Amino acid sequence: MPNPGFMSLFGKLWWSLALAFGALSVILGLGEYSTLRRELLSDIDRNLELRALWLAHQLQVGSLPEGLMEPPHHSLEELGKVFVEILDRQGRLLRRSSNLEGALPGQWLSGTYFRTVQTPEGNQLRIHQLEAAGQLGLIRVAESVELAERSLANSVVKIVALWAVTSVLAALICYQILRRICSPLEALSAKARWIAESGGVHERVPVNNSVREVEQVSATINGLLDRVEKLFRAQERLLQDTSHELRNPLTVLRIDLEFLSRPDLDEETRAEVGLEVQGELTRLIELVEGLMQISWAETSPQIELESLALEPFLNQLAARYQPLLGGDRMELRVSRQVALTDPRRLEQILRNLLDNALRYAGAQARIQLWVGDNSPWIPAEYFRGGDDLFVVVEDDGPGIAAQYWEKLFERYFRLEPDRSRQAGGVGLGLPLARVLARAMGGELTIYSQPGRGCAFLVRLRKAPLEVAEP
Repeated sequence: MPNPGFMSLFGKLWWSLALAFGALSVILGLGEYSTLRRELLSDIDRNLELRALWLAHQLQVGSLPEGLMEPPHHSLEELGKVFVEILDRQGRLLRRSSNLEGALPGQWLSGTYFRTVQTPEGNQLRIHQLEAAGQLGLIRVAESVELAERSLANSVVKIVALWAVTSVLAALICYQILRRICSPLEALSAKARWIAESGGVHERVPVNNSVREVEQVSATINGLLDRVEKLFRAQERLLQDTSHELRNPLTVLRIDLEFLSRPDLDEETRAEVGLEVQGELTRLIELVEGLMQISWAETSPQIELESLALEPFLNQLAARYQPLLGGDRMELRVSRQVALTDPRRLEQILRNLLDNALRYAGAQARIQLWVGDNSPWIPAEYFRGGDDLFVVVEDDGPGIAAQYWEKLFERYFRLEPDRSRQAGGVGLGLPLARVLARAMGGELTIYSQPGRGCAFLVRLRKAPLEVAEP
């Protein structure tokens, strides 16, 4: 349930863009208003300056103007009514225009300047004072700025109206653009929420290619869902396998314990049942450990690859098994090869294969451990792997029919269940070995011929650089 206290991404973006556009429009409007006001005042000042200069020229030639004191033929462009007064150096009035009844407002000062003053009626006048040369004093011309203020007011109305219209249009355009951008995110969020609420980890969120960032988020979520689904399936399989495989040993333990509780049981029978309980407990522990290891290997195996010289590594491994075989039942053929592998996991795989060979090949069978890429009886296609290396565990036991080869890598599969149970196997060694081999970037395969023997081939990656022998 989304938190109502937080605004959606769409809302935040839309309001941010709307406010930014509004602020930009206000700034532009203020700039336009300021520019227009400055231009209007500049036009008034230019008109006043030209009128003052014309009057100064008239005074210099000795022609004191009368009436409105405006140039002939209307050669000047007037923005409004112009008022004129001429003062001497002592500030006494010499002449004023016929449209001016009293003195212009403002304190008399010497010098040339432009100034805006206010009349007693509240109107604003723009005054230009020109200090004339010669005996004459000051020429003061003024013009009302009422027309300019009206123009500015009309411009403000137009700017505000234009701002309102453009703001609405911009908000609508931003809405449509953001809707197109955010709709994939909303669809992604809705799908992810549905998956989280329904537990449908097999579903995937849609990948939208129109927005790169959304596509990246979708791919990341799908990758996470792949991981979660893999973990869920591993957990379900572990529970199913555990419930299935634990049923028999637990049942046997329950029966044996009930049998041991009988008071009339003789010591010999009690000892036999005790040994059977011990065997079932051992098998139960192996089963649980195998399940935990294979579940770990399928979900998050900790593989630490390094360059490993195979010759000393396999020599040490074979030396551990030589006493168990006795005589010359084990043959080792190695070469100076370097593999990119995890030594611990490789040893776990090979020990599993050697244990199986000891357990099932027969008491007189010979076991070979060798490194190579060809064999006189194994087809050449089994050694196809480019520059990969192959470590082979081979025996000359009874062999396994081809229809059972892949089944050997299924959990709990046994060719002879009773015999396997007596030998101590739980059917998890080979599946775990294959998972580990694949986790290291390799593979584990089998080739066998009934009556000829069985060979397990561990494909490993060759190290990019040769290393010296330890």
